[in-house]
Amino acid sequence: MRITRFPVDVARELLDAGYYRVDQLAGRSPETLLSEIKARNKAALPAHFLPALKMAVYFAESDSPDPKKLFLDQWQ
Repeated sequence: MRITRFPVDVARELLDAGYYRVDQLAGRSPETLLSEIKARNKAALPAHFLPALKMAVYFAESDSPDPKKLFLDQWQ
């Protein structure tokens, strides 16, 4: 993953789920990605997971992502 300021814990979960490249996230629903991750984890996930996944999908689908949207607080 090469997304600026992307949380390491979310990146690890995406890698564990089989997403090795950012372009694999294009067209995916952040909520569906979260469900996939939740299904593999016993513990509750931190609240920042969904905003991070929204940011990742936005980044994957944008040819020129807005730098202002590459902060988690923009996706709350």
